[in-house]
Amino acid sequence: MKIIAVTGFKGGIAKSTTAIHLATFLSKSTPTLLIDSDPNRTCEKWSDRGNRQQAFIVTNEKAASRHIPGKSYLVLDTPARPSSNELKEIAEGADLVIVPCLPDAFSLSVTLDMISELPSQCLYRVLLTICPPAPSKEAEQVREALTEAQIPLFTAQIRRSAGFTKAAALGVAIRDIPDSRGRIAWRDYEAVGREVISILRGHHG
Repeated sequence: MKIIAVTGFKGGIAKSTTAIHLATFLSKSTPTLLIDSDPNRTCEKWSDRGNRQQAFIVTNEKAASRHIPGKSYLVLDTPARPSSNELKEIAEGADLVIVPCLPDAFSLSVTLDMISELPSQCLYRVLLTICPPAPSKEAEQVREALTEAQIPLFTAQIRRSAGFTKAAALGVAIRDIPDSRGRIAWRDYEAVGREVISILRGHHG
């Protein structure tokens, strides 16, 4: 079983959105469990609002043990703003750590601070989220800054879309909302999911 932790030092960075959509992608091909360890229980509430059976199980850390057997992937939505000790535990327990980052100077600074506290052996990638459309250069500028700092990034990034708000309200992934324009953003998470699989395969084989 591969463990993928999604974590960040600030809220509003699409951490839970990323956990939901990554689990949705992975569960298409293999048994997947999403553990919601954020005190806000955003993923559990998102799932509970859905009116159909999820392709994957969403549970909290206290009830997780009985759902783990037989799963190929475990996606962990971590508490927002973890302490240094919590971050160390998250990093040491995960095969891959995903760090969402908004394309702005403040989020970049917070992300760099967080990365400096990750253990040296930690396998991680920064994921740019809520990226504005062209002609905005914000995402490109933050990507360049992270690349210059030799921070590993996902090639894919997540576009800004009102569809994510609709998806959360309906308790579904953005691919399942009744809005073809909103569903385009699902392609971004499909690309991230393919990268995740490739990274994990490359690291372990």
